[in-house]
Amino acid sequence: MAQPSLVSFKQRGLALALRSVPGTPVVPSPSTNGILLFNGRSGTEFDTVERPLDRPFFGGQPFGVGAKRAFIEGEIELYPPATPGAASTSDAACGVMLLPAGFTAVKDAGAKTTRYNPVSSGIAIADAKWWHGGDLLSVAGARNNLTGLSIAIGDRFKANVRVQGDYTTITEDALPNITLPDTVPVVARADNTTTKITALPGGTPLVVWAKSLSVDLGNTIASKEYTSHKETRVTDRVPTWSLRIAKTALGDFNPWTMRDAGTLLTVALRLTQAGNLYSELGIRGQIENITQTDIDGDYGYEITGRCIPSSTGGDELYVEFGEAA
Repeated sequence: MAQPSLVSFKQRGLALALRSVPGTPVVPSPSTNGILLFNGRSGTEFDTVERPLDRPFFGGQPFGVGAKRAFIEGEIELYPPATPGAASTSDAACGVMLLPAGFTAVKDAGAKTTRYNPVSSGIAIADAKWWHGGDLLSVAGARNNLTGLSIAIGDRFKANVRVQGDYTTITEDALPNITLPDTVPVVARADNTTTKITALPGGTPLVVWAKSLSVDLGNTIASKEYTSHKETRVTDRVPTWSLRIAKTALGDFNPWTMRDAGTLLTVALRLTQAGNLYSELGIRGQIENITQTDIDGDYGYEITGRCIPSSTGGDELYVEFGEAA
């Protein structure tokens, strides 16, 4: 066969859909399940089954392929749905990426909020199709991980995502027309953001001048095989957080004192857009490291720590979308 025409590397697109029944695959539709992904890439992995032969000469050892898996990676944007908490139009567009990463959506119609909280069981499963330059990678039974889940001044609310699951092979298929969201999220600025730190239990929220709050979800995703069964699961989650703020009066907030005392705290960074809709990233945790750092030439603190749930669990971090009164 003749060599095909050269294809642009940027011709790529993603469609992803959630399974309504865990063991029943779905077929993502380009017209209804399109995902707006930035700087997307994909790859395949496998467990190497070695055959370490004894022989009188050097050379590579043959191997077999076991536990095949595939991944799709890129950046996503997060922004509020049209009517947070309502019966309809209250699911955030990013929700289909958050749920397989170990979140559940909690809606409150009275408070007008849709909040995504972490869960440790019953995690949603997704099927995905990734077209790239005429190649099609179908990823089945996927779970996700999120890193760099961040609101930062001068940027949009975004995250890095990894979709990982099973695959059979890569086939040829022309990139279809994928229907994508057309919302352009607001950029975080001084006039549309606030950051509050609260010492637990019962502290008074303190407004601080922050540059960013970010979370790495820390999911461990494992592909498991048994006879007649294969599954990709989230087997553990160890989330961490990072906060960059201008120096505070130590009488108001002393991170070293809080760290040394093992004090729990919450941090919440809220980004508001037109129409009083907002996005909020929040954590509950402890301080682990404090670095005195240069932030735009100003003296600041870069504080990192662990997201720690309460005795009830599922509250160590959250993503909330709402409508302010």
